[in-house]
Formats: sequence, structure tokens, C-alpha cells
Amino acid sequence: MPPSEYWERVGVHRFSVATAVATFCLLIAGGLVSTTESGLACPDWPLCEGKLIPQMVDGKQFEHTHRLVASAVAAMTFVLCAMIIKWRRGDKVLTRLSAFAAALVVIQALLGALTVKLALPAWVSSLHQATAMGFFCVVVTLALLTRQRMPQFAGRPVDPRSRARLRAWILPAVGLAYLQVCLGAVMRHTRAGLACGFDFPLCLGKVWPTDAGLIVQIHLLHRFGGYLVALAVLALTAAVWRRGEVAALRAAVLLASALVLAQIGFGAATILTSRELITMTVHSSLGAALLANLVVAYWLACPSSPPEPLRPPLEQSAASLETA
Repeated sequence: MPPSEYWERVGVHRFSVATAVATFCLLIAGGLVSTTESGLACPDWPLCEGKLIPQMVDGKQFEHTHRLVASAVAAMTFVLCAMIIKWRRGDKVLTRLSAFAAALVVIQALLGALTVKLALPAWVSSLHQATAMGFFCVVVTLALLTRQRMPQFAGRPVDPRSRARLRAWILPAVGLAYLQVCLGAVMRHTRAGLACGFDFPLCLGKVWPTDAGLIVQIHLLHRFGGYLVALAVLALTAAVWRRGEVAALRAAVLLASALVLAQIGFGAATILTSRELITMTVHSSLGAALLANLVVAYWLACPSSPPEPLRPPLEQSAASLETA
């Protein structure tokens, strides 16, 4: 491989990491929009009050900033897709994932527009959030796979039995964490955050008041979903440490355990502080961070092999000299 191609591939990985970080910032900005109830601060779309940069007051500082960050993420996604298609043309996994990311970002933009046009219906807003989290998982996956396509990961052996066992632990945790984030979006957009009042850990004096209304049931589904995710993550952490897996994977699942416990703590604090802005923002951001961390753990446990062996440019040069 020519040195120029090697460094191009390094650039693809670094740009994919930057796209994932920008997407996380976008999720934080989106959380601020819903937390401050600024979703209709800009009554039109894609401009705001007919301007590209309106006066950033009365909620527009949250809503329009979210749009600007979303535009930047969309542009980065399209650039990343073009980079992968150009330099990893023979890698079907990466090219398909990058195309899927580009499709998701378009769908996400259309859902954002529909949210404004229909005046924030709960089902559209929740679908908007669910799509955003799916997109985040895809770009985090791209960041990990482009890393695993780097020369130092080429040809790394993986025990198929160990991979199957780890997949059985990690995939349920990833699925539960994603569903929990989606439930959180439904709870937020149906205004069910304080459906149990300031009662915690009980709800209206009961563990689960079955005779309460739908809003209370949505709140409780999210609350108990958090406990279920915590159990899955803690069980995963115990399994990884018991099997003595690689240090990076052990660190990832240990961080996941810390994140899920912090997430429950901030969830309780959100109720007890009457949905205070910073507490709610940290709570929702930790949910996204936990999901990304579990996706990282999956690819650390089940690395994806490149379609062809790669070597650093110095090794390539040495091999060429030996051949000559």
C-alpha cells in the first residue's frame, strides 16, 4: 500500500471519530430543545423567522443552534460517506454502513421538519429521537470499524467461541439500552416526567399503581426499564471480568457500569429536582453515552476483520526493498 493511501485511511478513521463526537453534541443540543420546550421557538423550517441566523432569544438560542449543529453533522456524514466509498470501495460492510448513515441523516432531517410543521406531535418527536439514536450507533460503529481496518488490527485472531459467548451478553444489553432511550423520548414528549409527582422510588405510594392512567404507565415503563438495563450491564461486566477478556473490553464494560449507575442517580435527581435543566440534560446525555459505550464494547469483543491485510507504510517499504 502506498504511504499516501495509508494516511488517507488514517484520515477516514479520524474524520469518522469527529463525526461521532459531533453527533453526540447534536444529541445534547436536541435534549436542551425538548428540556426547555423550545421546539416551536422557530415557527418555520429550515429558516428561523425567515432568517438564516435569527436573534437568539426566547428559545431560539436552543432550537436554531440545534438546527445549525444538525446541518454540520449532516454535511460531515455526507463527506464521510464519500471518503469511505472512495478509499474503501472494496469493503462492502463500511460502504453499506456509510450509505445507511447518509440515509438516516436525511430521514432525521425530514422528521425534524415534520416535527415543526405538525407542531410537536409526541409520536413524531419520539420517532425523531429514536432515529437520532440509531444514527448515533451507526456513526460510532463506523468509527470503530475504520479503527479496526488500521494496519495494527489486521489479521488479529479472534476465538469464534469467545465471540459467540460475548455477543450473547452484549447484544441484549445494547438492545435494552436503545429501547430505554426510546422510552425516555416517549416519556419526555408525552410530558410524563413527573407523572408520579416527586415520589421516588415508589410511584403514588405504590411500586406500580396499575389503576393509574397511561401517562403514569409510560413513566413506570421507563423507570423499570432503567433497572433492567442496569442489571443487564452489570451482568455483562461480571461476565467479561470473569472470563479475563482484553483490557480495553474490561475498561469499556466497567465504564458502562459506572454510566448506568450514574444514569439511575440522575434519573432520580430529575424527579426530585422537578426536572431541573442541567440535571435533565446530564441524564439524557448519559443515556446516549451508555448506548455508545455498549456499541464500542460489542466491536471490541467482536472485531470486524478487514477484507484484505493492511500494513503501515514503513513495513510496505521494507517489503518492497526485500522483494527488489
